[in-house]
Amino acid sequence: MIVGFADMFTPSVLISASDAPEITRFIVAVISVTQVLFLDEVGGLILGSKLPINLAELFVIFIERTIISILIICPVAHLIF
Repeated sequence: MIVGFADMFTPSVLISASDAPEITRFIVAVISVTQVLFLDEVGGLILGSKLPINLAELFVIFIERTIISILIICPVAHLIF
């Protein structure tokens, strides 16, 4: 699971070294954290439970949650910055 954490934080590390605007850095950082939380906590709980969800369906849920996070975080970022 440590490899998963490294993969999820790679965008944050890469964007911090660039000269991207602050709003872009904020959005990338928040999306990275929400992906780590989902994959580590909720994904493990779903796979460990008796729910009839396979890995492909979990991936679809992961993508849907990422899209919903982007739709929520972008307006919040515009309010902050």
